[in-house]
Amino acid sequence: MDTSHCHYQGYILLLVLLYSSMFDVASNIHISSDARGSKTDSNPKQYVNCGNYEVERRRMTVSCSKSAEYIITKINFADYGNPTGCSEEHKVSRHGNCGAPDTLRIVKKNCLGKHKCELYVSDEMFGPSHCKKDIKLIVVFTCTKA
Repeated sequence: MDTSHCHYQGYILLLVLLYSSMFDVASNIHISSDARGSKTDSNPKQYVNCGNYEVERRRMTVSCSKSAEYIITKINFADYGNPTGCSEEHKVSRHGNCGAPDTLRIVKKNCLGKHKCELYVSDEMFGPSHCKKDIKLIVVFTCTKA
């Protein structure tokens, strides 16, 4: 057996070990596809969520849905009145023209640092909205792994 044949077998063994270790590392990464086909981490350190209230129950549960190890660490947006938005990207929420001015402060006070909180959607909770119809509450919030 000449030395070039031994080197060839050594390279093959090295490649097998390299591929084996790469597949082992890849199998430990938790990645899934979102609706757009983009790769996302299924267990992120933090994520943004959006909530609309239940009209018939007049309350809204703001909750980190992934698991109990996440807590609400930021209220990105909150409006009680006639806001628009609450999309998948959570970037298009807009204040309406008749919202209650203390909404953000009240939502922060009731929800920050908790896994979930329940808000009663009413003028008594947030103050008068001055809206005539279609009154709603939209909250966009960030959940972070505790």
